[in-house]
Amino acid sequence: MKRRHLLCGLGVAAAVMQMPTLARAQSRYPSQPIKLVVPFAPGGGGDVLGRLIGAKLSDSMRQPVIVDNRPGASTVIATEYVARATPDGHTILLNVPLIVQTATLMSKLPYDPIKDLTPVAEVVNSSLWMAVNPQKVDARNLKEFVAQVKAQPGSHSYGSIGMGSTTHLFGHALNEEAHLDMVHVPFKGSSVALNALLAGEVSTVILDYVTLKPQVSAGKARLIAVTGSQRSSWTPEVATFAEQGYKGLELMTWAGLFVPSKTSPDIVRRLHDEVMKVVREPDVAAKLADLGYVPGNRSQAAFAQQVSDEKQRWAVLIKQAGVRLE
Repeated sequence: MKRRHLLCGLGVAAAVMQMPTLARAQSRYPSQPIKLVVPFAPGGGGDVLGRLIGAKLSDSMRQPVIVDNRPGASTVIATEYVARATPDGHTILLNVPLIVQTATLMSKLPYDPIKDLTPVAEVVNSSLWMAVNPQKVDARNLKEFVAQVKAQPGSHSYGSIGMGSTTHLFGHALNEEAHLDMVHVPFKGSSVALNALLAGEVSTVILDYVTLKPQVSAGKARLIAVTGSQRSSWTPEVATFAEQGYKGLELMTWAGLFVPSKTSPDIVRRLHDEVMKVVREPDVAAKLADLGYVPGNRSQAAFAQQVSDEKQRWAVLIKQAGVRLE
């Protein structure tokens, strides 16, 4: 009995002695520069958002946050890189709904987006805007655009940020709903898709506001519709798809941060809390509003549930559209 009590006492003592060490280890995070992996080309909305959040996190966490652009393969390249990274909180992924859409779009993924990654925080959510090239398309609203496409069969196409992306699926949904024959042209990011629109290579794109705004202000692109159940306060003059008679494009998009699944809950919690503080800072909130983004406000658990739920919801929509990436 004495021996048992002695061993028990030693065990408790050892645990107590380890507590400061564990606390110091947790308090040392981050202990090196953080890599924020962005699956889109420089210059687009995702890249701008990543650099804004990265700069603020660098200040609040007192370590450099380096944006690493890894575009291509509908975000699979960047996502696989993070899924296989050391789970120490120093490699973070910024991604959009494509992170779960690809699970249905592709027969084989080199990772499981639910099992191999942990959702950290919803950074922003947003509508998407449909824009046309005024030099190629005369339409000033969706009704006029549909009429023009139907009057010129085989002459129009729409660009997206990648095969199977939300922008691809929305374009496909419009094709189906309006009985159009637009050809889908995928690009490696929103800035590349916009450049194609400006060059007249595609007739329309459905993209985020930050990417479109400068060209809209310059008169080089024209907004004709917006997703969501109501008009955006940033573009109150632009009617929604539903308002113009086309259902199925009410969904919003979002951007969030993810880490490898074995990352410590303490690190996940720290990252979530830091991100939530950052997006609430007045100057950041103002910049996000100017970009057409609404700051995220979900708990880490709520965001994780949202990601899981959307995997199932997008699976239904993708199968209905018959879209596959091989």
